[in-house]
Amino acid sequence: MKFYDDIEFRFTLDNSVGLYDKITRDIFHSETGALKEANEKFVNPLEVLIKNLKSDKICVLDICYGTGYNSKAFLIKYCGKGAHIDALEYNQNYACLSPFIFDTINDDDLKIFILSQLYSSKINPEKIMSIIKEISDSPKREFFAPFTSRFNSLYLNNMYKSNPNFQNLSFLHNIYYNYISDNNKNTSCVNKYNNSKINFKFGDARKTISDTNNLYDVVFLDAFSPKLDPRLWTIDFLSLVKSKMKQNSLLVSYSKSVPFRSALKELGLFIGKTLINNIDMGTSASLNHEFIINPLDDYDYRLIETRSGITYKDKNLNLPPSDILNNRNSEAKKSDRISCTLFNKSNRIG
Repeated sequence: MKFYDDIEFRFTLDNSVGLYDKITRDIFHSETGALKEANEKFVNPLEVLIKNLKSDKICVLDICYGTGYNSKAFLIKYCGKGAHIDALEYNQNYACLSPFIFDTINDDDLKIFILSQLYSSKINPEKIMSIIKEISDSPKREFFAPFTSRFNSLYLNNMYKSNPNFQNLSFLHNIYYNYISDNNKNTSCVNKYNNSKINFKFGDARKTISDTNNLYDVVFLDAFSPKLDPRLWTIDFLSLVKSKMKQNSLLVSYSKSVPFRSALKELGLFIGKTLINNIDMGTSASLNHEFIINPLDDYDYRLIETRSGITYKDKNLNLPPSDILNNRNSEAKKSDRISCTLFNKSNRIG
């Protein structure tokens, strides 16, 4: 079975490649553009925060790294300041696709940097190499960047062909040493991203988030749709996320889910909208109201008080999605809150 058998690759409208997960039956990226979405919903809303940061390095928590669009877009814009990114991802295969997916980013330094970080995060080199080989021989080659074939030609077929026993480890170690390692930073091969670091943590984010010891300036929350998989949208998980945020920090997400925003409100965060062409297209949250440019309005807060605003709950952070959804549905049926339908009827104009 190929690693991509559970994945459907799709070109999005900005020509970057997004994924559809056949198991969860959910898309990874907006059809309007995978890279465009990363910039509009995750990176652009950070401008005021970044402008006011006084630290030399930006600390980022990327929840559901996937194929890395949010972190890549962030590094392209802000690598001059340097970044420490803790990337939480359940599936190693998705992260291994990150340097090779056709993302319209023509920046080999960035792709080599991500490869080096996968290696330094102790991911099995054999996994990375097997994915590269599968991509190179795959009928899905059109979905992968030209960097893939150049890399395959340069490293797999030439540089380490004479030493197959150590080919994989040598290949990745060489990348790490020549471009990233402190021992070699003053040479002509210095990678422009070497002032940054990505620390990959694989597994259930409800558990791996506790392995991070940092407080973060930026949190990307890019999990699957709450209605399909609410595990990373529960008030209990979001409470953990809040505990990892600095006072002057910002959480950004594509989701404008009412239960999600309700949980943020209950946790005491200031909440805003990500406006694109004056349309509500996402959510921002902070412990500092000065970083909320477009706050929720009265209608949004009253909507939170309806049954739609009942939060997802997962007290011990171990429930499957179906249990979380069923428990919330049961709570809603017993609730004396007004339904969202009646609320909208009563607020209809004309």
